[in-house]
Amino acid sequence: MNSASRRAKDYRMALAVGFASAVLWFFVLQRLVLAGSERDAILAVLPLAFFFTAVIAHRFFRTGAAGRAFHKGAKFLMVGVMNTGIDFFVFNALIAVTRLDVGFSVVLFKSLSFLCALVNSYELNRAWTFGGETVPRRTAKEFGRFAAVTVVGFFVNVGTVAAVVGLASPGAGLSQVRWDNVAAVIATLVSLAWNFAGYSWFVFTAPSQDRRETLHPLPDVV
Repeated sequence: MNSASRRAKDYRMALAVGFASAVLWFFVLQRLVLAGSERDAILAVLPLAFFFTAVIAHRFFRTGAAGRAFHKGAKFLMVGVMNTGIDFFVFNALIAVTRLDVGFSVVLFKSLSFLCALVNSYELNRAWTFGGETVPRRTAKEFGRFAAVTVVGFFVNVGTVAAVVGLASPGAGLSQVRWDNVAAVIATLVSLAWNFAGYSWFVFTAPSQDRRETLHPLPDVV
């Protein structure tokens, strides 16, 4: 893929991921009963912010190790915002439907929401964030690496929520639902750091033997 095609793809993906993220976060903010102006603004802010981030990346970070790192990090963060939106949307939807917001139910709901976000994370990071560094088809080796990193990330994420909710009570006038979401924010930051390191150094890499690997390909799911 030449530079013009790569730039066009990044612009399209940034807008699409930004719009999807905005819709998800609109409903999450509505659930948290935040002001209407804050909810409405996010519908325009995220797509534009993601698009201009892609423009800045291609305009000022064109070559070199620093440029590649900026491109990769920017895409990872954009995908992360969408993944977190999926995570929080499913998490809050389960709480709203069941009306259970304490105890083991919170841990179970966070587990399910995390797994939903995980599927999206694999596909978008493989196809976009690290798309130029992976073998053309999914392989058993890549999938195994991804599973190893994300299983650890799963326990880091869910364990952090369980620790925060279980060891501390809501403060500063926060409701239990908002405190659950504070715990989810902390868990997200911790697991994002772990995932980026693991994906960069262990999962989405393509040494020469992996580029030639054709045994045991996994079927495409998108």
